[in-house]
Amino acid sequence: QPDSLQPLPNGEQGLILVAGPNVFSGYLEKNVATPFVEAGGRRWYNTGDLGYLTPRGNLVIAGRLKRFVKSAGEMISLPALEDVLLATWPHREDGPGLAIIAQDVAGQRPQLHLFTVYAITEAQANAALQAAGFSTIARLSAVHTVPALPVLGTGKTDYRALQAQLAADTTT
Repeated sequence: QPDSLQPLPNGEQGLILVAGPNVFSGYLEKNVATPFVEAGGRRWYNTGDLGYLTPRGNLVIAGRLKRFVKSAGEMISLPALEDVLLATWPHREDGPGLAIIAQDVAGQRPQLHLFTVYAITEAQANAALQAAGFSTIARLSAVHTVPALPVLGTGKTDYRALQAQLAADTTT
């Protein structure tokens, strides 16, 4: 479990922790937060990934923990929400067409923000999510239409830049 660090049975998704002689012992820089956690009397490297073991013992990586948000006790996959919307509004040849980020709000459930190059209304996006079977917990709070989404050198969406843009928008 991401919160409790307790082992889970095969087939149940949880946080991937690794340990062993092949895992590095830590960063040389002392001011960097440690990626290690203590669980079950052992020191583990927290990969930040979510995954599960198949009945045959194979590890399946389901996504990054940072791309999940916990709302009303439910883990919501932001990539899964994006996939539903991409079925209607696909990525363009010149870059990504949409991305969803979460914003924590004190005393409330996290707000989900859709950044998009398309003319999508909040009602249209939420209707698509509901039609795909997502509960109202996975409801978008706002849609931000932008000329282009920021991308990394790899061409993937720069979610940190979107977080910074959202933070700048909410402080002005």
